[in-house]
Amino acid sequence: MSESTNSETQSEQARVWLTPEQVDTMRDAATDTGAKYLRARNETIIALLADTGLRNEELTQLTTEMYLRDAGELYLPTNIQKQSGNGRDDWPRSHHLKLDVDGTVGTQRSLNTYLDNRWKDSPYLFPSRQSDQMTTRSVRNVVKRLAHEADIQPFRYDESGEFGRGDPDDVHPHVFRHSLAYRLLHDRDRDDNHFDIYFVRNRLRHASLQTTLRKYDHFRTI
Repeated sequence: MSESTNSETQSEQARVWLTPEQVDTMRDAATDTGAKYLRARNETIIALLADTGLRNEELTQLTTEMYLRDAGELYLPTNIQKQSGNGRDDWPRSHHLKLDVDGTVGTQRSLNTYLDNRWKDSPYLFPSRQSDQMTTRSVRNVVKRLAHEADIQPFRYDESGEFGRGDPDDVHPHVFRHSLAYRLLHDRDRDDNHFDIYFVRNRLRHASLQTTLRKYDHFRTI
């Protein structure tokens, strides 16, 4: 489907994540740096990754028709999603992913502004300078550059249980998937426990709750 993914995507337990404030700093860097005609695209990429937890391969395959503007949703057909690794024949399923699920990212506003002023007409949501469709490598390069521009030091949790800080080179697209889980599980402003581990499982579209628990259960206590 794409170039090989970062080893972080293969680990059982999420080790690197960003706070909402760090995500906002990267979005600011996207709007302030780089080629002016690409700034809205790059800011929207960061917003969409942070809000939805899309995998890099899924992000690059999004078409404009998959954005349901009136409903405020992304439609994710089965063929662009990661195939189940646990032998389930019924997974993944086509999915309607509500945008800005916790009201903190403003993803739909960014998407609308970007699409209404896009420099290039393409069937894909995110074209590159050279092509109608960005590659996963291009997305990784955008994320890496913005992490360096913003001097992001992500939070790290090593195998011995020690906390620390990383550097911009530790930030890649899959880190936003972990960051979404962290943000939802640490939403202290809700009284209904809506954003529990079950919600995170559904938001990230894991085939089983066990996968979500292996990767993110420790986020509930840190």
